[in-house]
Amino acid sequence: MYRIAASRTSLNRTRGPVVRSRSPHPGFTLIELLVVIAIIGILAGLLFPTFAKAREMARKANCLSNAHQIALAMMMYADDHDGGYVPAQSPDNLMRWHGGRTSLDERFDPRLGPLWTYLGNEDIKQCPAFSVTQDAAGGFEEGTGGYGYNAQYVGGSPLPWPAMCVPAKQTWIADPSNTVLLTDTAFLDCEGNLFEYSFCEAPYYQLWHSPANPSTHFRHNGMAVVAFCDSHVRAMPMAYTHSSGWCPYGEGVTPHTADDYRDAKLGFLGEDNSLYDRR
Repeated sequence: MYRIAASRTSLNRTRGPVVRSRSPHPGFTLIELLVVIAIIGILAGLLFPTFAKAREMARKANCLSNAHQIALAMMMYADDHDGGYVPAQSPDNLMRWHGGRTSLDERFDPRLGPLWTYLGNEDIKQCPAFSVTQDAAGGFEEGTGGYGYNAQYVGGSPLPWPAMCVPAKQTWIADPSNTVLLTDTAFLDCEGNLFEYSFCEAPYYQLWHSPANPSTHFRHNGMAVVAFCDSHVRAMPMAYTHSSGWCPYGEGVTPHTADDYRDAKLGFLGEDNSLYDRR
């Protein structure tokens, strides 16, 4: 009896869950971690330029839409003013096409400008690429949002001051679909800083027969958004740039070279004024 009980007791002790020893999970070795990091770095290097390009394409699309809206506003203004385009500037220097001010030391206020009734929204007049990538605040033409108007032939006339401020009539533009109305713009000051600028300059000033400082800004991966006098818009590459040989608002400052302007992405849509003038 004792032996049988002892055997049963021993048997009972062996019943129940059996705990098995488990070996710990093996960790990553240093070499494996370095390989993973290297793969992530390679993938990031491949994908980041694609993301940046996609982001810039989105900005360009937004900019094209903005320029189209501004062009349409200018068309509506002309319809309400006997076919006359909005003035690019006023002789007293208190108004630009994009805003107005009550004194010369103020920023141009879009609500005081001739287009406010037709736009009613300052955000439409803001190139997203310019506001993001450029330190453009504080310029003497602040308030343009990165866009410039064809002041020499559309918003004004190639005549001496103050007749220079008289805008064209729509009927004066011989080929509206090939005449520049508005572009992305910027201004390179004497110290090499980019600022907002109200006008897209043609390569030459017709009145003075002299080269102009380039102001069309090819900031969308080498392209500039351009609106034409029939209100259609498209992105165009730089065709040409040059130095005017003088630096405005700077005494004794060495003028920028053509390479300086090219590096700043500033230039023209052609080598002559044919895309800008009224003929």
